[in-house]
Amino acid sequence: MTSAQVADVLVGIYLGLLAGIFPAFIAFSIGFGFKYFTDVTMPGLGVVVLGGALAGVSGGLMGLVDPQLADSWTGITAVLVILMACLWAHGQGDKLGAATPRKLTLKSIRESRLSADLVERVDSYGQIQIRPVGEILDVEGYPPLPDSLRETLHEGSWKFPASLSLAELESRLEERLLTEYELAAVTVAIDEQGRAEVAAAPSAAGLSRRVPPGQRAVSIRTLLPSGVARGDSVTIRLPDGPVTGPVVSARTEGDDTVSTQESPGETAGMGGDESANVPPSTPPAPTTTGGEGRITIALSAEDARRVIRAEFAPVIVHSRGKQREYEAIGVLKAHGNRFRKVTIGASSNLAGGTIGSERIRDTYGVAVLAIRRSMERIVAPDGDAELTPGDALIIVGRPSQLRAFEEVAQ
Repeated sequence: MTSAQVADVLVGIYLGLLAGIFPAFIAFSIGFGFKYFTDVTMPGLGVVVLGGALAGVSGGLMGLVDPQLADSWTGITAVLVILMACLWAHGQGDKLGAATPRKLTLKSIRESRLSADLVERVDSYGQIQIRPVGEILDVEGYPPLPDSLRETLHEGSWKFPASLSLAELESRLEERLLTEYELAAVTVAIDEQGRAEVAAAPSAAGLSRRVPPGQRAVSIRTLLPSGVARGDSVTIRLPDGPVTGPVVSARTEGDDTVSTQESPGETAGMGGDESANVPPSTPPAPTTTGGEGRITIALSAEDARRVIRAEFAPVIVHSRGKQREYEAIGVLKAHGNRFRKVTIGASSNLAGGTIGSERIRDTYGVAVLAIRRSMERIVAPDGDAELTPGDALIIVGRPSQLRAFEEVAQ
């Protein structure tokens, strides 16, 4: 190599270092960012190609793309120096990203949780109350919300486990609003302070909208567990075989706050229409509260006729999504247990005592799952829970034990 070529190579190294500063910085940032946030190593070849493209832009201003310079030792050396600098910077960024403690990742951003400053708002059950903030917005492409429904949503509040991520809280609140208020669409955004921004659209129709095409909505009296909501899958055990379908509506007797009620034995669409058009007679609500009531499910025409012929039939609720309580109900029922709502009478020997002092489990063989009063609900009450006249107890046990306890409670 002649002295002139050596001089050209040295000039090329100088130009390469000068033009490669910006591409090398970009390559370092890409390597560090990908490794730090996603724990994925960006392919070095892609970074080198990107660095060469960036060098072409910045290097062109210095004459690297000049034909005479590009075909000389100076141009070739400058390009090689730029590409090697980008590859080296990318490797260093990747190493630094792997060595840096990860306090922030894409997964942690998606699964970010409520602020620790809200600890005073967490109740004894580990739940926190989510409230809407600001105006309830309309969903584009849907009719506007009625003023009464908008006001109801704005004044509402809902409790969820405080340990859930923001994404899970948003998903659960959306599902609950859809179920409680029969909304056609809803979107929820919750910040770290537990404030929810809600946009909702009203349902365009009543019962007929919830019945799939070609099916019929038919209702029957049954014993309903607490927590049954529209959309749940249930099986009705008829004398001539079970039928399974989605819940269109459900209502517990004596509860005026639950969902749409159909008249006894009525089936939607049996007169030839493909769907029912029954106006709601009571305000919609989220779930049943447990006890005897009526349930309406969507079935084929043949199965609907079978349900009509039965006056009463037991129902099995299948687990859906995160509703794990149904799985527990299935386990209890598999061992012959049943659920019943029993009201403590004013003349009952149980009135004035506690669950522990009356030894309900030992004496009657039943377990009290919840106590429902006019102003409160106690889930999984302990032995110190007092029994007062008018309390509605949700109990579980075998049918004979339930009947015996009901006689004592009245």
